[in-house]
Amino acid sequence: MPKKKDIKPQINPTYNWNTRLQAITHKTGTIIVTLYFIALTIIFPFYTKGGYAEIGEVKYNLFRNIGLALTAVMMLVIAESLFLNRKNFSVITFYKSLSVTDWLIYAYFMFVLISYIFTSFTEEAFWGAEGWFMGLVSQLLFIGIYFLFSRYFIWSNKWLYVILISSALVFLLGILNRYSVYPIYMSEQNPGFISTMGNINWFCGYWAVICPLGVVFYWTSSAKWQQTAAGIYVVICFITGVVQGSSSAYLVFAGVFIFLFTLSFQGNREMYRFLQLCILFALSCQIARLLRYLPGLEMNYENELGVVLTDTNLMLFIGLVFIAVYVLFHYFVKKKNCDVKQYKKIRNVALALMAAVLIIYVLLLVGNTCLPGGLFGLSAVSFFTFDDAWASYRGATWSIGVRAYQSMPLLNKLIGEGPDCFASYVYSVDGLAERTYELFGNARLTNAHNEWITVLVNQGIMGFGCFVGAFAAAVCRFMKKAHVESALYLCAASILFYMLHNMVSFQQILNAPFVFMILGVGEGLCRKLVKEEVVTGSSLYSN
Repeated sequence: MPKKKDIKPQINPTYNWNTRLQAITHKTGTIIVTLYFIALTIIFPFYTKGGYAEIGEVKYNLFRNIGLALTAVMMLVIAESLFLNRKNFSVITFYKSLSVTDWLIYAYFMFVLISYIFTSFTEEAFWGAEGWFMGLVSQLLFIGIYFLFSRYFIWSNKWLYVILISSALVFLLGILNRYSVYPIYMSEQNPGFISTMGNINWFCGYWAVICPLGVVFYWTSSAKWQQTAAGIYVVICFITGVVQGSSSAYLVFAGVFIFLFTLSFQGNREMYRFLQLCILFALSCQIARLLRYLPGLEMNYENELGVVLTDTNLMLFIGLVFIAVYVLFHYFVKKKNCDVKQYKKIRNVALALMAAVLIIYVLLLVGNTCLPGGLFGLSAVSFFTFDDAWASYRGATWSIGVRAYQSMPLLNKLIGEGPDCFASYVYSVDGLAERTYELFGNARLTNAHNEWITVLVNQGIMGFGCFVGAFAAAVCRFMKKAHVESALYLCAASILFYMLHNMVSFQQILNAPFVFMILGVGEGLCRKLVKEEVVTGSSLYSN
């Protein structure tokens, strides 16, 4: 029989080259964004040219210069990608691919621009307030970080290890500084500054974003070596948070443990890890206590709660209690085949009690503040009186922020006074300016020490809704898919506790770039899961 001729498939050379170029272009974008990730997580935290004197400005200049270079190069990459894909591009398909978080970030972008266009403080709105630099340029760079990381960055555990190793060095240096050991000399060095980050509030802002990544990684890790390495990192994080000096760290501690307690009723392994973390926290406090009494070490900055945790027997007692609970839990699991999933009522009761305590506190605070003579004799306790001095003068800064918003014209209530124009507006309002000078003297109040109030003044209620909505939508989206991709637990926790921490703090150059990066990483993981769902037809990744 005559042999059949081989039938070769017809290949469209144009289509083949076009597809290859698209792949090369996207790969180029991925490499560029990955290099930016390395610069942000390794170089940026340790860059301290000139010491502490102008460290905020120095770090901002580095962030801005690298960010603008990244933006310029990536605009070329995106333009080439759009050109190569012009025949297949569909506006409808593009809009359908956007998540709720995408839409809200786009809307926030628009309101940032609008607030800048209509601001009365054009120069300050462009770069931002002196020393803070959270103006238009920074906001656009943050938004760009989100979209670039969500579309081009390929996440894997190796990048988590990069973040954890780099931050561990920052934290270890902070611990040494707090005990009066300074391996690296920096000009203007004093106890108010710490590690390579500047003052304690800026340092704590960075810690609040990064610490939850390591703690939740310990809770999710499966391999023994991962658990051991993560455990060491967790102890470093816990010691850092307890001794660094800013009280806002305790909000993060409380939030992380409540978050993991709520999730740990998924199974026995999760509950084991939660109890281990409780023990590690008590152990960390005891290590911090031991360091107080080692020759050559001297604690040089502390707050009241830090003293209670690291210089009394309280955490020793609590640690022993958690060890007993752990042993008891292990006994019931091994001998009685206990499954923690059956006891979710305990979780619900505990959460209800915590909510009740919070509600009671708010009621007592309001009642004691508003009623003549106070309530139950609590007027003598500052914690139960909302005045200027409440919560390290957060009462004063919040009140000024709220009064500033109330005094704004209707249009500005909608769109704000402009990016980072909080101070410019406050000091331009008669009565409010005098009150601010009276409380803070020559120390310029550049924000309300509450990110939500600050955004409300800077970008108005429209920008505020988009900003808070984007973070809230992201946390919900990540948590829905975290059972498939555990890294989403890390992203959700980092974003959630950034928001919690900044209820009493502020957006700045040491935390905002990282939280927008993590926001983008989580969105990228979700987009990957959705694509896999489309390919497999599985409902496993459903919204």
